Amino acid sequence: MKITHDFHIHTNLSLCAVETATVANYIERSRKMGLTKLGFADHFWDETVGYCLNDFYKPQNWEHVQVLRAELEALKPDDLQFYFGCEAEYDPVNRGVGITEETAEKFDFMIVPNSHTHMVMPRELYQPYEKHIDFMIQAYKDIIESPVSKYITAMAHPFEAVCCPYDNQILINMISDDCFKRLFDRTAEKGIAVEINVAGMQRMSQEQVAECAQMRMFRLAKECGCKMIFGSDDHAAVQSDVYKHTDFVANLLGLKEENMAEITR
Repeated sequence: MKITHDFHIHTNLSLCAVETATVANYIERSRKMGLTKLGFADHFWDETVGYCLNDFYKPQNWEHVQVLRAELEALKPDDLQFYFGCEAEYDPVNRGVGITEETAEKFDFMIVPNSHTHMVMPRELYQPYEKHIDFMIQAYKDIIESPVSKYITAMAHPFEAVCCPYDNQILINMISDDCFKRLFDRTAEKGIAVEINVAGMQRMSQEQVAECAQMRMFRLAKECGCKMIFGSDDHAAVQSDVYKHTDFVANLLGLKEENMAEITR
């Protein structure tokens, strides 16, 4: 299967992205990669929730990110479709997502991670591993059962703990098939897709990709009926090989069009 979409792109509106992460550079990159659908998902925290999670998110509010919509609407290339979205965040205080329904309706799509533990989890929960896992499991449940769950397009890089001080595959390997199945059964019921995030696969060989912990997780998600969506998690827009393993992964999982999230088709 040929993957022709990327629904996890950060422009330089995201504070962790670099200056080269412009729409123009993404257009050039995507044409080299043969993509036809681009989903821009800058980091976002909705200030109308009533509080802000931290200083990183404070400036990344609606006023900040909405300027991208006008830029995308002004560009209408014949060979590319643009989607204005966001990567919202788990809200550990209200046990949900840091966005209101009113604001969520303003985006074309929304992805949410349960794995930004470097942002939302107390550091003392890194050890033992079981505490880290339990936090992500609870965050996952809170997200898919939140009031805004109907607006969530996909779970972003599920259980791939970002900026983890140890190999995050350790955590995935410790989660049982039964636990994953319970979570993914509910994810499928809610109509939320699972993101296949290839950022961590860039430096892997195909053999390493085939054996990585994420593949078991993705197989279980597919078995439970979850739809899938691919994302590069690109923050720079300069590497045209960022998606080099996508078709390989899709074929390894036996994905067909009916397995993909509706927005990608």
